[in-house]
This record gives sequence, C-alpha cells and structure tokens, in this order.
Amino acid sequence: MGPQIRSTGVVRGAYADAATSPIHERDIAAVAVQALVNPGHAEQAYLLTGPESLSQREKARLIGVAIGKDISFEELPPELVRQAMLAQGLPEEIPERLLGSLADYAQRSGPTTDTVDQVLGRPALTYGAWAAEHAGAFRS
Repeated sequence: MGPQIRSTGVVRGAYADAATSPIHERDIAAVAVQALVNPGHAEQAYLLTGPESLSQREKARLIGVAIGKDISFEELPPELVRQAMLAQGLPEEIPERLLGSLADYAQRSGPTTDTVDQVLGRPALTYGAWAAEHAGAFRS
C-alpha cells in the first residue's frame, strides 16, 4: 500500500468492501508480554483483533486522514491482483490465500474481539492511531 499511496494517492486492490479488524503491533506485543510473565495466561489461546471492523476503503481513508491527503481505494478484479502479485515473485499460495480471505471478508466481516481490553485492561489501539504513528511510511 505504501508505494501506491506515495506515488498516486490511490490504493488499488481486490475486494474494496472486505472488512477486518486490524490490530496494532504494540497491542500484540503487550499481550505477548502479559502471556509470558503472568501465569494466569498459561495454556491460553487468544484471538487478537483491533477494536473495529474496517473495509479496505475505510483503511485507505484513515491513512489519508493521517497524512492529510485524500486517499481512495480503486477496486480491481481479483484475477488482475493475483497476476500482479505473482509477477512480483510471490509464491502461488500467497495470492490464493489472501484473495480467498478477502473474498470471504467481503461477504462477512472478519471477527472483532475485546481480548486486548480483557488482557491489558485498556481498549485496543485503533487503526487510525496506527496510521498516525506510521504516517511517514505513506508520505511522498
């Protein structure tokens, strides 16, 4: 996404309405620390997500807010995206899995959990917060 945003201000991909709840890497790390140092988390398995379900369009818009630019999402046919990924040298199974997941999430949003809140005692960080912290990666 970064190169597309920096060069054109448009994110191109398949399944614009596919919705997931992306988690901030700091939340993953904080939960991991708790799991390692607190015996109460022994033998627990957690499903970690961010606090809100967002479509690919919404994620692009939030990055735009973070960098002060209008960023749009242009939906492309999945086969075109698959071919572009293969041309970049990705193994066949990567585009298949990614596009398969996105197709599923376009029909039904991925899960959203409150696990971060339960484990850390604070809400999970939002995608908007993540975008603001990583804005430099998207600026030209």
